[in-house]
This record gives sequence, structure tokens and C-alpha cells, in this order.
Amino acid sequence: MNYSPNLFSSSMMTSIIIGVVAVIIIVFVIVSSITSKKAQKKEQANRKRVVKDEIKFYLAKTQSLKNIKLEYEKVYARKGPEYKYRDVFDVVVQMYEPKTNKLMYTRAYEVEGITTKASKKSYTTSWQVNTELDLEDTKRRIAIAEKKIKLSKEERKLMKIEDSKKAKEQKLKEKEEMQALREEKAKQRKDNTNKIDDVVKATTVKFVPKRNK
Repeated sequence: MNYSPNLFSSSMMTSIIIGVVAVIIIVFVIVSSITSKKAQKKEQANRKRVVKDEIKFYLAKTQSLKNIKLEYEKVYARKGPEYKYRDVFDVVVQMYEPKTNKLMYTRAYEVEGITTKASKKSYTTSWQVNTELDLEDTKRRIAIAEKKIKLSKEERKLMKIEDSKKAKEQKLKEKEEMQALREEKAKQRKDNTNKIDDVVKATTVKFVPKRNK
């Protein structure tokens, strides 16, 4: 059986095209993966810097501690139903004297990320320090969560009760904050309305009819 040379060349060309397309796809996937990893690392570095700044601001505001060097010892993302829609972290930091690099304190803080919608397709996250935590309790809680410490059945039961209590307290706190925010907005609207009324009154000229003499 005789085969046309054109058939061989056409088949070879198709194979080459498929090979080139496959290479392009593989290169695209690799480049996208590298770019994504770089973006994630950049985002993580930026987040760490912002959180450090927030802790420094908190220390300056609450304890008048300024010009200190902070280093992360441990960052743990809390898990559980109560944190399904909240980004809450246990952050353990070491504080150093900047000139001598001497360790001053090791402390723990509860840090939360508040995500808001900036536009239709983008979101922004602002970070805040909620409170200072007991260092030993925090380290123990992290160790338990990471299963480095085993609890008895009774201890697990007590821990669940405590977590449930904290979740209820947090919900109540959020409810009170939302109520306070609504009241503040209502007050602002009322104040703005009163200001507009005052401006209208001030610019309104009373009509006084004149008699022809």
C-alpha cells in the first residue's frame, strides 16, 4: 500500500503543534504556580508586618511601650464553629531592647482580621489587637490544639463548656457593638437633618407684603 508524502507531513505537523501546545500549557501552569507562591509569600510578609505594627501601636497606647523590637514566637489560627466567619489568631511575641537586642518580655495577644468589601471583586483586611492573653494559658491552649498535650475526658468536657461560654460572650459583645453602631448612625442622621433644617431656616427670607402708598 502506498502512502502519500503529504499525509506523513500533515501527521508530523499535527504532532508538532500538539507538542508545542502541551509545552506552552505546562510552562503556563509552572509560571502561574510560581507567581501565585510569590504573591502568597508577599501577602504573608505584609500581613506579618502590619500585625507587628498593630501590636506596637497597642503597646504604645495601653502600656506606653515604644521603640521596641518584636519577633514572632508562635502564631496559631483558632479553629471551631465560633471562628468559622472570624479570623482570630493567638500571637506569641518576644520583645527586645533595640540597642542591646536583650529580651525584655514574652507576651501573647489575641489578634483579629476584619475583612470588608472594598469593591465588587476585591476585599481588604484590617488587623486589630483585641486583648493581651495570659501567656501560659495561651501556650497550653496552642499545645492542646496541636495535640502536643493530651487531655482527659473530663478536661475535654470542661474545655468545651469554656469554649461555648466564650462563644456566647463574643456573640453578645458583637450584638452590643452592632446596636451601638446603629444608634450612632441614627444619631448622626438626626444631627445632619437638624443641621440642614437650621441652614434652610437661616437662608429663608420671610415674605413681608408692602402696601402701596
